[in-house]
Amino acid sequence: ICKIENIKTEFYPIVEEQRAELLALSPGEFEIDTDRDDFDYIYSYEKLATLKGKKLHGKRNHIARFKDGGDWSYEPVTASNRDACIELAEVWEKKRAEKWNDAMTQEMVALREALAHFDELGLSGGVLRKNGNIVAFTIGEALNSDTFVVHFEKALPDLQGAYPMINREFARWIRKNHPEIRYLNREDDMGEENLRKAKLSYHPDLLLEKYVAELKEGETLQ
Repeated sequence: ICKIENIKTEFYPIVEEQRAELLALSPGEFEIDTDRDDFDYIYSYEKLATLKGKKLHGKRNHIARFKDGGDWSYEPVTASNRDACIELAEVWEKKRAEKWNDAMTQEMVALREALAHFDELGLSGGVLRKNGNIVAFTIGEALNSDTFVVHFEKALPDLQGAYPMINREFARWIRKNHPEIRYLNREDDMGEENLRKAKLSYHPDLLLEKYVAELKEGETLQ
């Protein structure tokens, strides 16, 4: 089909196991390169739930500032607060207007679909409140028997500590409700410099490499 439609033949993203399989099945036919923008950031849930150690001291300080004055709470995402999550996402969207791109547009479409079909998709999530108002939320699901994947995380960008707080509280909720889980996959950074810096600041236990495989010119799949 790709040849008939004159479309470049590519496979992406693929992980190491798939890369090795492709090389074995079609030796010399593909150009395969790493796609750093698509690497997944994987952390032990214990690290994110406790934020122990000198390297994460700054995260604990941000959380302490968020908790100043008290009056904060964490709750699961439910039918009663999903509309408020969308409203927060729209505020986040406006604050990012100058840096907006197609990837963010696609993410917002996916987020609205996820919240609209939350139960059918088997998703879980958490909401963070400050002075009664929703200031952050996160959504994810079990990826396999020992890993939870975080699909969305949004917070008021000008509220100190909101992001590390929702991150920590969701990890603690997972620890309590899914004791079999050992890792949190916080997905890729889409090549965004600030997002990459933020995810690296939590010192991932693993960067899961992804690849792009492109059929070399003149080659045809057998």
